[in-house]
Amino acid sequence: MRRLSGLVVMLLCVPGFALGAQSTSAANQRYRICLAKAHSTPSVAYEDALIWQNEGGAGPARHCVAMALLGLRAYGDAAQKLEELAYAPDIGDTVLRNQVLMQSGEAWLQADRPEDALRVLDLVLDSENPPAGAHTNRARALMALDRPTAAHADLDTSLKQHPEDALALRLRAAVLLYENKLMAAKTDIDAALRFDPASVDALLVRGQIREAIRTR
Repeated sequence: MRRLSGLVVMLLCVPGFALGAQSTSAANQRYRICLAKAHSTPSVAYEDALIWQNEGGAGPARHCVAMALLGLRAYGDAAQKLEELAYAPDIGDTVLRNQVLMQSGEAWLQADRPEDALRVLDLVLDSENPPAGAHTNRARALMALDRPTAAHADLDTSLKQHPEDALALRLRAAVLLYENKLMAAKTDIDAALRFDPASVDALLVRGQIREAIRTR
């Protein structure tokens, strides 16, 4: 599962909320600063975001509250707030809604609640033009729920769209290992390590595949 630092980086890359007709450069700067604090000093960000929310900060303030909770490792609370936020009136559009649902799904995975992650990611993938990574993240949830066949289908779809996705390649290699398709698993894990040679998780999967081939 993705480490906290990677999760926060992913969240910071999500488009920001529209601040409305009354928005100012100061308000936008406050949002950016709050997001940065959610990464570096989440307890401070949480207090700041609650104050901002009480002042009428709306979507951006609520988003920063959820981000700060992630920084504090309160993954379940953060996931719930993000899921609620995805359907707020000030969310803006379907693209942003899907991105926030993706965040929620990731947070549910971090909270070890793959059934909730699956529910949220199903909503994303049922919409038009789901964001990149949605199939891969749903595969992660499916694998956690011991549904490798369904995960395999999602990973095939993801890799058709993004054949150099090291995470999807590593996950499919693990599924292929489970299915005892060892040569196909080796091909995928070798590709995953070409694209991300420092991945400890991929190195572990490669070791498992080598051992399975050796003892076949």
